[in-house]
Amino acid sequence: MLEILSRHHSTWVSMGLSIGIPDSIVEDFVHETYLRLNKYVGNPEKIMYNETEVNRFYVYITLKNLWTDYCKERSRYPKRDITNYYEFETPDWAIYEEVDKEKQEAEEYIIAKIDMEIESWDHWYDKKLFRLYYNTDISMRKLAKETKISVTSIFNSCKNYKEIIKSKLGEDFEDYLNGDFDKI
Repeated sequence: MLEILSRHHSTWVSMGLSIGIPDSIVEDFVHETYLRLNKYVGNPEKIMYNETEVNRFYVYITLKNLWTDYCKERSRYPKRDITNYYEFETPDWAIYEEVDKEKQEAEEYIIAKIDMEIESWDHWYDKKLFRLYYNTDISMRKLAKETKISVTSIFNSCKNYKEIIKSKLGEDFEDYLNGDFDKI
């Protein structure tokens, strides 16, 4: 079955791109589709119209489901990014602008300033809770369950941390969003 599927590899890659999978990872998703079809489809006749023609719709749905699952999982656990510390919207121009060295340096500088701010806090509890929540994929509920701290307490603490950082570094972050890297 893998041999038959791989004959149409470029078609599956095109399908993946049409779904919205980025160029850099589309090959991985196509290969994952092969593996999933091989694992869950015991009888290859189920995904074939005849002996040589593959049911493209079936492959498309499998590929689309993989991508949808990936997007859902990724939105549930966002990576560490300075925009997680603030509630500002990213301007439209930032979506289309390529990441350049100046922007990357500004981001690293702001993250370093956030880390320095966290280190200046008096209580180890605040430092630990902030890092646990903002730098890991643990939800507030799971964090509350594992640490035996109430969800309300964690929520209020995180809200306060965000306000502290926003008050001290908000102007730098706005400069970052506006592309005024020299003002940071």
